Amino acid sequence: VARKGRRSSGINAEYGDGTVTVFDCDGTSENGAYKRVTKIVKLMDDPITVVSTYESMVVVGSRDGSVRFYDSQMRIKNWYGTFDAGSIDSVSFAAKGDDGQAGEAKAIPAQSTLEATPFIITDFTVSTEESIVCNVPARTNKVERLLQEHNDSIKAIDTHPLNNYVAMGSYCGLLKVWDYINKTEANKRNFGVSNEITALCYDAIGENLAVGFYDGTILILDSITLETVAEFTHAKALITQLAFSHDCIFLAATDLDTTTTLIKRSTDSENPWMYIGRNKAHYKAIVNILFGVALDSNVPRLLSLGVDRNLVEYDILNSTEDNLLIMSTDKIEQSAMPVSCAWYPPINKEHFLLIANSEYKYKLLNATTKRCRKTLMGPTLGSHVQKIVNLNRGDKHYIAFITEDKIGMTLLPLDGNPHNTTALLGHCDGATNLVSCPQSRFLFTAGGKVCRMWEVNPDVLHGTAALGGSGLDPFYQLLEGGKGGPLAREMEEYFYYAQMRSQSVATTEHRKVGKYVTLDEVPNIMRALGFYPSELEVQDMINEVKFSQYVETGKTVTEIDLATLIKLYCNHRPVFGLPLYKVYDAFHTLAGADGNAQIDRGLLLSLLQNRGEHISEPELAEYLASLLDLYGSATNTEDKMAAVEPSKVGETLEAILPEVLDADLFTEHILGFVPATVE
Repeated sequence: VARKGRRSSGINAEYGDGTVTVFDCDGTSENGAYKRVTKIVKLMDDPITVVSTYESMVVVGSRDGSVRFYDSQMRIKNWYGTFDAGSIDSVSFAAKGDDGQAGEAKAIPAQSTLEATPFIITDFTVSTEESIVCNVPARTNKVERLLQEHNDSIKAIDTHPLNNYVAMGSYCGLLKVWDYINKTEANKRNFGVSNEITALCYDAIGENLAVGFYDGTILILDSITLETVAEFTHAKALITQLAFSHDCIFLAATDLDTTTTLIKRSTDSENPWMYIGRNKAHYKAIVNILFGVALDSNVPRLLSLGVDRNLVEYDILNSTEDNLLIMSTDKIEQSAMPVSCAWYPPINKEHFLLIANSEYKYKLLNATTKRCRKTLMGPTLGSHVQKIVNLNRGDKHYIAFITEDKIGMTLLPLDGNPHNTTALLGHCDGATNLVSCPQSRFLFTAGGKVCRMWEVNPDVLHGTAALGGSGLDPFYQLLEGGKGGPLAREMEEYFYYAQMRSQSVATTEHRKVGKYVTLDEVPNIMRALGFYPSELEVQDMINEVKFSQYVETGKTVTEIDLATLIKLYCNHRPVFGLPLYKVYDAFHTLAGADGNAQIDRGLLLSLLQNRGEHISEPELAEYLASLLDLYGSATNTEDKMAAVEPSKVGETLEAILPEVLDADLFTEHILGFVPATVE
């Protein structure tokens, strides 16, 4: 809606069909609720997107990218249709000065009327739906593009390793290199709307910039001129990630078809890069690909991590053309899905790979054996971590991360202390990428159509960590009721009861109460506290403590104290407990897809013995007898044998368990869980 002028008695309202309605606006009813329609004029076929005024003229912008000028009677005076920049979003005129109407008449365009009188206006600018800003000088009518920005989602960003440049690529095909210190555009290249940019990566010396596209094409550009150096079209699916090796010899790419592509620098001046091969090493999406350096050498390593929970290392040195070899494949998760990984900074003697998973946990894997060495609680900010990057500020080390909509930092070394993490809202419409500048002074995040720049202030993080307390205080806060709460007291009681178990509960000899319990008692204490780890998780917990001092002393640990046990419990237990619906979902999965959620007793017992973590028949009989209270208060083997003869346990269980079980019967009467209440 636009007012036609102070001396005019009309207001224009535009419609989507190119029609303009003129309302009467006399002095008495100007501020009233009702206006009188004086005329309805069909100006064009395309929808009108902008209505403005210049002096006594009405200025109209439309979806076809033209700008038209009309007089007060809605008669055309002039139009501009040469922008070629998409639908008009706004029109703005320069302030009228001495230069506005100066010059010879022949330099001023004529009106689109029979009289062809000079059409005198000031310079004006136009912004369009395609994020383009154009300037139109009144004397020449020659359109000048002042600015072009991304008008589609930005997912590909990376920073130059040496200069103050950040490269941004979007789905509109625009690649822009921005000087983030001087806030100026360094260079740009437009590949066109049909060439959506999905991945970017600079090499370690900033010589080349790799670009991945939606159709699977990979371009290697000169990082200064953005001219194409090499092109590869072997992939046929969207390129998700790109990575250069530390020596700039190898380039790896992953695509949406869960395939890894390897490219290598060659000595041929005409073809400086050569294709090595591809390998479909994962059966689900690849979440990360990264190069590393082998220990005690300068040999590059290539690893990929997938949603299939596999960590794959490739034998890039022995790979030949069309034959990318796999060196090893390791299953690193049991139930959680890995979401991101990065090399852990060298703040320990042991070399680690840091993994973030969908269950709000961090895991440190030995870089050589790929075995889990430590599990730690990660940020719990509404959604799990989506990407992590390292930050180094002198002798201080941090990791930056993004979740679904937040950006945050964590102080290293990781220990599970929630006060060592801080975060804030970064992208309301979702964050999709995160990179840091070489000096770790700035972070850049992509989300929607914008790329945001953040200044890193570690002092705030150190202040937050100091306010959270030291020692065990932050971990006691994670327990229900705090340090003096029932869970903390219960944990202490179980700790000392475990010492009694190790010395035999029925003994009459003098007991020795110390500060440690054996590692064999850790799973029993965890299960008594309501945390039911799998056998793999039990092994990870025991190994975490057992080898905690091995690198420094060369010796293993066989005992654990209460403080370490509390940290172990806080870091390993599920962040949000065990929801009952997960038990129901698991039972429905075992029952099959027929929808009746019932399963035969024999089939259930067979699945428990043969699928997943296998349970032997004697163990299964003992577990079920304990759950069904067949042993009463008996705890040791002798008392259990006295309560129920081993030969009759199977018959007793067969008599108690119904032939067909459903989810409610299994969870309530066998597991003893309280049924979920529906509000």
